[in-house]
Amino acid sequence: MKLFAVAATLMSVAACAGRSDLGYASLMSEVPATRAIIVPPPGGPAVVAVLQRMYQNGISQEIALSTASLTSGQNAFYVSLLNNTASNMEIPETLSLSPLTPDRIESEVEERIPGVGMQTSLVYVQNKFGPFGFATGRSSRGDLCLYAWQQIEPEKPAILVPGGAISVRLRLCDADASVDQLLRIMYGYTIAAYYRQESWNPYGDPPSPPAGFGRVDAPMYPLGLDRGENATVIRRRALSEDRRRVTLPDPASGRLIDKDTVAPAPSPPQDLAPLEGYPAVPPPPGQ
Repeated sequence: MKLFAVAATLMSVAACAGRSDLGYASLMSEVPATRAIIVPPPGGPAVVAVLQRMYQNGISQEIALSTASLTSGQNAFYVSLLNNTASNMEIPETLSLSPLTPDRIESEVEERIPGVGMQTSLVYVQNKFGPFGFATGRSSRGDLCLYAWQQIEPEKPAILVPGGAISVRLRLCDADASVDQLLRIMYGYTIAAYYRQESWNPYGDPPSPPAGFGRVDAPMYPLGLDRGENATVIRRRALSEDRRRVTLPDPASGRLIDKDTVAPAPSPPQDLAPLEGYPAVPPPPGQ
């Protein structure tokens, strides 16, 4: 019995020694689509997967989007959030934002849209988060591709407590979309995550209200109706020659109802030859 007990103990120790946790070479992990930092505008493209990596001073995500193109590669948002821009880069697992240099952007484009000649736009554009840059190109399969980049950080860096920053990239190729339709995604996206720190504010101070907002003797007109001081503008719909105002009686109440109507021009009588093999249809009464 003693020998049996000793053998059982040795077998259990050997089993514990041979068991180990499974490790992965990648530090990325998939999270639900509802945890995406960036939400595309209404109407798409849809978020299909989110790969996330945690750092000592931030987080990064690759947000895969639905793709409708023949060009190889995956449409995606690439976003990084930093909660401290003054972190020590020598510490392992620390996130840093590379400067937006032409060489850096060109390297990203070649990596994420390989084989497509992209041309950087010289037009100044900005969305609700500030200015951004973009490049467009046509792939060999006929798809239109867009690569956009934006870095969101306060204009005045914090002195005592460093604030945060956000880096955004968009890779988007589509078989039927135009440049304006692709840019709509960059104009309409929303950042749905933040750090719960008082010092974290990459957006800077909110803009001041318009001059005269809430003041007396400072009228504001909707739809650009302001044509000058104390001006009143009334827009009327112009009627063409073949549109005229007529008065129609209301058979129910006997009231007169004013309506803009179009008086159809009387069509000239047409003498149509009857088709062979079909009976002749008599004309309506009065003709």
